[in-house]
Amino acid sequence: MKPSSLIDTARSVLADYADQPGDAAVWQALLRFRRSAAAAIACLPPAQKEGTEWTAVLELIRQFNACGAADYPATEDDLGLVRDYSRRGWPRLLAAMLLVPAWQWSEAPRLDDVPTWLLPIYTEYLFYAPQGFCAPGQVDAYAAHYLRRLTELSRLAQKNTGSAAVRAALKLYSQHGSCIPLYFSPESLRRHYELRGRILTLACGVGRQEEPVALPRGDRRLRIGFVKRDLFQETETYTTLPTFEQLDPGRFEVILFTHHFCGTELENHVRNLVADFRVFPAELDAQVQMLREAELDVVVFSTNLTAVCNEVTRLALYRVAPLQIVNNSSCTTSGLPEVDLYVSGSLTESADAPEHFSERLGLLPGPAHAFDYEADKQEPTTNWTRAALGLPDEAIVFVTAANHQNITPEMQETWARLLAAVPGSRLLVHPFNPNWSSKYPIMRFSAGFDRVLAAHGVAEDRLIVSTMRFPSRTDVCSLLRVGDIYLDTFPFAGANSLVDPLEAGLPVVVREGQTFRSRMGGGLLRSLGLEELITRDSAAYHELAVRLATDRDLRDSLRKQINDKMSRTPLFLDPLAASDAFGALVEKAYDDLCEHGRETFRRERVPLTVDAVPDPMGAVRLAATLFEGGWLAEAADETRRVLATHPADPMARQLMAAALLRQGCGERALTYLLAAVRHAGNSAALWNDLAVTLHHNGRTADSLEALKACLELDQSRFESWLMLGEWAIAAGDSATAVGAVKSAQAFAPEDPRVTALAAATAAA
Repeated sequence: MKPSSLIDTARSVLADYADQPGDAAVWQALLRFRRSAAAAIACLPPAQKEGTEWTAVLELIRQFNACGAADYPATEDDLGLVRDYSRRGWPRLLAAMLLVPAWQWSEAPRLDDVPTWLLPIYTEYLFYAPQGFCAPGQVDAYAAHYLRRLTELSRLAQKNTGSAAVRAALKLYSQHGSCIPLYFSPESLRRHYELRGRILTLACGVGRQEEPVALPRGDRRLRIGFVKRDLFQETETYTTLPTFEQLDPGRFEVILFTHHFCGTELENHVRNLVADFRVFPAELDAQVQMLREAELDVVVFSTNLTAVCNEVTRLALYRVAPLQIVNNSSCTTSGLPEVDLYVSGSLTESADAPEHFSERLGLLPGPAHAFDYEADKQEPTTNWTRAALGLPDEAIVFVTAANHQNITPEMQETWARLLAAVPGSRLLVHPFNPNWSSKYPIMRFSAGFDRVLAAHGVAEDRLIVSTMRFPSRTDVCSLLRVGDIYLDTFPFAGANSLVDPLEAGLPVVVREGQTFRSRMGGGLLRSLGLEELITRDSAAYHELAVRLATDRDLRDSLRKQINDKMSRTPLFLDPLAASDAFGALVEKAYDDLCEHGRETFRRERVPLTVDAVPDPMGAVRLAATLFEGGWLAEAADETRRVLATHPADPMARQLMAAALLRQGCGERALTYLLAAVRHAGNSAALWNDLAVTLHHNGRTADSLEALKACLELDQSRFESWLMLGEWAIAAGDSATAVGAVKSAQAFAPEDPRVTALAAATAAA
């Protein structure tokens, strides 16, 4: 039988599997057919390296990979067959490639031992990315395999730079290689990504590059470019936006570069925030040229560089600015030779974190992530109830919105044990986030999870898998609100996905390790002072989840704490704090680079942080003294030192606003005051200053409301009553004016200003 005659049968067998991935008979039929196809391939004449049968062989291999059948543990029978096949020429090697993926075949030939003409195809086989892991231990095996094969490819490429076959293999890896499965390893991935960076540099033909000169900052603004693939509604956009949207225009000139014009509401919002907005031309060389001609001091690559080699990854291979940065959109170190700084957070990273990064590590004060969901916020279109989901009212409901790939076999085992330990409980998962993919193996995921539950004696109806595609994250929040406890994942933890349950007031269970990607959720919880919800191993995770499930008073207490802390704008939902902290860190990094040179800057393993002010309150008092003395710029500089490491400090923000208002920057002063009252809404003085600034900016109605809030907190503020009366008259609000006059008269009936106000009120 020839391979070409098997194509249609393969489609039929694989279609049956796609429809019934949990059916044992269907799976056995697939295995039998795959062995028959492998036998047919093994019988091809070795001289036949092109033509119909050759094309059919490649099509069969790709069909089986595309269906995800290669993700399941290889059988002993198949492993025995591939050992035999691999010893007898290339047709039998291709037969082996159909039967068992390289990451499950430790004896698969090295790249050096494969015929040169077969290198591109074999490279694609070696770096196949599973759709999802199907058994415990597979993640570790895959990560070890990937590192070994990256090492082989890197050595081969460096030894054979002139080989057309090697260049084709490199090109294929750069176009199709995905590192997403590596995210789920609990270990450091630095070596993986350094090798990947070397390979991509060779694949893209990046040669020796001229170093742009880093000119000392002095009193000039830093020219900073943010490179974002697009501005669609996705996690990378929401977490990048806070880093630049409130950067001080007196210190930074912000230019945003994007590959794709999308015309979204979010994109229009961004256009109004930056000094310039540029869409790249189609060709890579022209894109690099555009960035270089912009004469940037700093470039921030704000799209994930670490999953696949996308448009932004290719740009990051080039030197286009003196200081080149990646942010937390990249889930690991980039490993790219031309990236100088990785920006994370002090509450996220572990003590040995610098060793996990090829870049210098920069730490913001607080968690690594900040989010701005307000620019295009939508009201939820759904209002979920337990009844609508078939959930018993009395049941404990665990919920998660972690992506299905985060829900590794080990995580499924953990949750199955949890359901078994909490009788009658349910698990609601919403695992198919469109930000990760537009196509998911939904039925395979559900069937695999059902098998794990059955092994632990848990009925499959206790797992509810949501496959809905919601128009916005607010609908996800609506779904999660039906739950009692949110379960985070390990070793790839939630960041964006953890904000949703916190906004819903749900207690969350987090486990963290030593790597950035396992500590993202823990960083958010530390910023809220909820360290008791962070666990260090699977046993502690299980214990905490069970305790929450069986202690309603504890859940209620935590809900109250979470709602209270979230209502006061935590650091990770404060765009002004994010911009102030990021701006200060970038200035520090740029100055350090100018002083010591890039090589020394990169080699330093001590994390880069902005120097903390020893006595923040003393610094604020000094700034106030400078302000009262008319030294406005000096007062602002002193206040800025405080905000660099305490970016949400209300007193520092209030003083910064006063200095800005006096300097004629009314809108920016208002930004600081609005942010300050979210953290310290019980300060009458703060509300008074907000009212003054609103009035200065022509927002009279809002200024009246702010003054009322001020006076509700402190009715003894005579000057505020006078202002309220004057502004109410101007606004035509006679009732408010009359009330203000009465209150002012109670304090100082003979004061000529009160008399004048009363007369003006009567006349109005």
